[in-house]
Amino acid sequence: MTPVYSVIVVTWNNLQYTARCVDALLRTLPSDAEVIFVDNGSEDGTPAYLTDVARRLGDAAKTVFLDENLGLAGGANRGLEVATGEYLVLLDNDVVVTPRWLEGLRECMEEAPRAVPGARRVGLVGPVTNSARGPQKVQNPPPFQPEALNELAAEHREAFRRRWAPSFALSTFCLMMRREVYAEIGGLDERFFPVGHEGADLALRAQERGFECMIASDVYVHHEGSATLSKAFPGAQGGLGGAELFFEKWRARRAGKTRLVAAYRVRDAEATLRESLDATARFADAIVVLDDGSTDGTGAIARSHPAVARYERTELPPGVDDRRDRDRALQLAAELSPDWILAVDADEVFEMDRARAERLMQLADPHIKALGFHWYTFWEPTRTYFRADGALGAMSGYRMYRNEPGLRVARGEGGLPGGGIPEMPDGCGRFTDVRVRRLGYDTEASRQARLALHARPDRYAPPRAGAPPELADLASNTVTLRRYAPASGVSLCIIARNEAERLERFLAFLEPFVDEICIVDNGSDDATVEIARRFTDRVRVHRTDRLDLAEVRNVGLGMATRPWILSLDPDEELAHWDLPRVVRLMDDLDVHAYSFEIANHQKDGPPVMTIAVRLFRNDARIRYGRAVHETVQPSLDRHPELVVRAAGVEIQHYGFLKDDGVMEEKLSRYLEANQRMREEDPADPMPWYNEGLHLLNDGRDDEAIAFLERAMVLGQHFLSPRSSLAQIYQHRALALWQSMVAELPPGHPVRPTAEESAAALGRITPARMLVGQARRRRLQGPSHGE
Repeated sequence: MTPVYSVIVVTWNNLQYTARCVDALLRTLPSDAEVIFVDNGSEDGTPAYLTDVARRLGDAAKTVFLDENLGLAGGANRGLEVATGEYLVLLDNDVVVTPRWLEGLRECMEEAPRAVPGARRVGLVGPVTNSARGPQKVQNPPPFQPEALNELAAEHREAFRRRWAPSFALSTFCLMMRREVYAEIGGLDERFFPVGHEGADLALRAQERGFECMIASDVYVHHEGSATLSKAFPGAQGGLGGAELFFEKWRARRAGKTRLVAAYRVRDAEATLRESLDATARFADAIVVLDDGSTDGTGAIARSHPAVARYERTELPPGVDDRRDRDRALQLAAELSPDWILAVDADEVFEMDRARAERLMQLADPHIKALGFHWYTFWEPTRTYFRADGALGAMSGYRMYRNEPGLRVARGEGGLPGGGIPEMPDGCGRFTDVRVRRLGYDTEASRQARLALHARPDRYAPPRAGAPPELADLASNTVTLRRYAPASGVSLCIIARNEAERLERFLAFLEPFVDEICIVDNGSDDATVEIARRFTDRVRVHRTDRLDLAEVRNVGLGMATRPWILSLDPDEELAHWDLPRVVRLMDDLDVHAYSFEIANHQKDGPPVMTIAVRLFRNDARIRYGRAVHETVQPSLDRHPELVVRAAGVEIQHYGFLKDDGVMEEKLSRYLEANQRMREEDPADPMPWYNEGLHLLNDGRDDEAIAFLERAMVLGQHFLSPRSSLAQIYQHRALALWQSMVAELPPGHPVRPTAEESAAALGRITPARMLVGQARRRRLQGPSHGE
């Protein structure tokens, strides 16, 4: 009998994990399954153990013993070659499966297309777990208790029953693949040896053929997490290694000329359609138009426009079906075999040229399949002012997507406005900074016409359900208008030195959002410059005789050509959902710079918060100062006419998570440069403050206090020294109260006060930030001489 399931377990040493995995697997294995053990040359008794298990299973088991370690992909592929089941399952040997896990994955694979809006035929399915990178990880899972795992999985299955979601990628720790998918795209790519990005690569290839990748959130398994990998290949970064190879493969795979088709769905739009078509023709290869029964000159404009490749007219029945009509327009576009499709309304003007469109279609990150834009609704006929309040003042959304088989618009039945493009998995969308001018609201008559449309009793089903938020804005008598900036765009300016490990991912994330990338390398001896040049031709190597980061940063500012500059480092991140907010910050013509909250993540304790200006106009008056701990603040102080406001956006900084030795070397270089700055300009409070922090980190509190007090005297409005001093004295006060609690006997009249004071201070006193040598000393404990 041909098995329904083939479960492939790849092993390399770590017998204790393999035995645990196999025990759970055999307890949950249905009778219509086979198990294939592939060993990558283990030397710890694993082959003998697997041979014994296979003997006991008889025909339900196969073994493949390799003479050398071929990595995850090589081992999995040898197993796939001998598998005969309809559902092929890859299972890491550090996974503990739970009852009905196979049935749960299969149920998702077969039922999700009918249960999940817009889902295509499912080709790959993965469960959720305690340890994984990306959307398959359960937040805050309980500690692993073998005896309680099955009960936890059962509770999880009940709580998340049939909660299935498309995913941009899946991990291979536990992955079910339909045999049809394997027949079409093959197995894992072995170039990513020993492990890293095989699952992401497999998912991308499946999606290209029209298969959905789905997470079965109601199937929970335990995953130890890189138990074998971390021992065999310590440099594999827990499966994140090989990013360079991954990006390189997909960059080459999608190289060459790309084709963009714009899809319009229009009705009675003669007032704005020609201007919109002219703008779209500047960057699109072709345009298709679906006319929903126009009664004015819309059809004639569309048919006569040279960029319109197809025009189709439809006479609507009573009511409006937004989903059906948008989907038809997109199918017209898909018939022209484009790489990307853009959904456009007749009153929209996308501020994009062909060069920008080409860059957006050739992004480094192959997971990006939907691109977001930002709408500006003009409110008066001269189109000088746009609506800046309410839903109309914050409209951002996805309109451009990679064309793949089987995609369809899934929302908008009964006239409910949909998103304009097919459903896309979380994680595959990115915002650009491209503005879209919205022309159809610039007169009172046009706004009243739209209100009348929304008021029709057949507009929504049921009536009034799901009316768009802009409806309230249209009816409002109170509006806020803002002058439209004639020029827009942002340059990403960064400096780098030996950042090859993180630069590719950093640039791939921000590449869609920024108009240009300017990188100044300060003397890297790794692949930093090579990686940088994959993303931009604005790369300059600028070595300095002595450490002077302000000089290096200012070189980068001089390379920028866009109106705004975003200054970030490769060890920093902006949240994707904050990018529309950043775009709106650049709308204010009266502001020159924005300060951001920086969350400095620590190896021990919560992040330490600081503030720094990171978004500012490309203005010669704004330049960096100070050799280290460089900032544009001195130039802003010299020009009080420049307006600075808080961005209300947080930047995550992970630089302090680097190896303690690396941090110690960096701090030593910074201290030397900082002392030089203090000697050259003793009236500048910043070097005094920074050296005080260095002394504080080194445990030399008394010396730190003297430097911080000096900084406070020199900078009367400089708040950071006061905060640091307050924390020093706060820690000292806490230690004194705690010592009193330890010394005072029960019943002593002062003890309640001491306990209350210690508890109150303990709640509000932040942990000491220790990095480099100071952190290593604390972890090692006192030496014999202390």
